[in-house]
Amino acid sequence: MQVLQIDMATLGWLLFAAAAGSSLLTLILLGIIGHFWLVPRVERKIDRRLEEGAAQLEERLRQRFLDLLTGRSRDVIRDRARDLARGVGLISGRRQGASDKDETGE
Repeated sequence: MQVLQIDMATLGWLLFAAAAGSSLLTLILLGIIGHFWLVPRVERKIDRRLEEGAAQLEERLRQRFLDLLTGRSRDVIRDRARDLARGVGLISGRRQGASDKDETGE
């Protein structure tokens, strides 16, 4: 019967090789899973969100175009600018707070 003897340096290199092989196998497995499972899911999610965003943008542009054609756009812009100016205090000289609303009866 022959006894196999391994010195400490060889044992260290074998241990290092086993750890490196295990890490390499894990990285390959994760790469395959990511490439065939995770990436398509993320791409589908991004595509869906882009389509939803495009639909919302199209609807907003259509609404603004209709507002522009009907003349409503100028009124809306004027009213929003007036509301912003009142909120900042450019027209009344001070900000309108909750106590101001109570005094005016709103």
